[in-house]
Amino acid sequence: MAPKAFGQSVTTTTTTTTTTPRMTKHLDKAAPKSTTDTEFVKTSNLIYGIRTCIILISILGYYYRNYLQVPVDLTWRYLTSAWWFQSVYFESFFATFCYVVIIPIYPFAFHFIKRFDKYKIEPSVNYVHQTVIGMIIQGFVYLAPLMLMDTFMVKKYVGIEAEVWDEKRKSWIQTTRALPEEAPSLFQLIFQLIGSIVVYDALFFCVHLAIHKNFWLYKNLHAVHHDHEVMNAHVTNQLSVSERIILILSANFSLKIFNSHPLTRMVFVPTFIFMLVDNHMGYDLPLGMDKIVPWQLMGGPRKHYHHHVHGGGDYQPFFCYLDKLLEKRRNPKQCD
Repeated sequence: MAPKAFGQSVTTTTTTTTTTPRMTKHLDKAAPKSTTDTEFVKTSNLIYGIRTCIILISILGYYYRNYLQVPVDLTWRYLTSAWWFQSVYFESFFATFCYVVIIPIYPFAFHFIKRFDKYKIEPSVNYVHQTVIGMIIQGFVYLAPLMLMDTFMVKKYVGIEAEVWDEKRKSWIQTTRALPEEAPSLFQLIFQLIGSIVVYDALFFCVHLAIHKNFWLYKNLHAVHHDHEVMNAHVTNQLSVSERIILILSANFSLKIFNSHPLTRMVFVPTFIFMLVDNHMGYDLPLGMDKIVPWQLMGGPRKHYHHHVHGGGDYQPFFCYLDKLLEKRRNPKQCD
């Protein structure tokens, strides 16, 4: 399923993956074709209920923020006392661990629960099993460049004196990272987390668009990501070394913009990986994040599947407002 790189027209017999403005007209999007109107109404009501609960929880969370700050402080106190958390390699190993846990459990479970088959974007969507040796090799390829950067880069976090960084620079080899004493406030953690994801999404949109518009970049950086027969969760991490480094540096840059606390960075990793895996599963779930977030701000798995099939458009990994602006600039009359 290797699409063309420059937004060229692709001849295909698949018709169920084509998205049109009419399909996304409704606030909560169209339900799968096999879903009855009654189920769709129930799902829509459930989505509004979930949104209401999120608002109520947010209000209560703000009101009781001092009580909620206690577990945050205790968690940070525990983490800073652990040798493995102080290691410069923690974030790299933690990201690998999240991939190892999320991919086998989340998509694998949907594969064996047959009632979810009706939410497959295409019948060909399937869970692709990997051998243990294959997973070990993939883990090594993923970890090697990250650990190399970890070994020679001084990790800088807000709340650390400049003298500490200067002292660490004296050593070529880094083994531990200097961590701030205080935990972030719950508000800071949530704000930094959401802000970093939004910035990463916009940043990678620019990178992704440029890659698809340049043949050399597409061939050498991105083509391997589109080289698959069936859409499956393992495609998430099917990246060239160069693209993986670009992705990681983009995520780090997004976190740096908000001076994100190490605890925020720790929460960011599983959240970020879950969202990426969810986009590559090939399931358009009725209670997916793209349905719960209002105003059609998120693209969701269906749009990302469309991108993998056709190669042009839907460049944002999570949201879709920049894709809509790009499409409106290309076809202003059609968008009106």
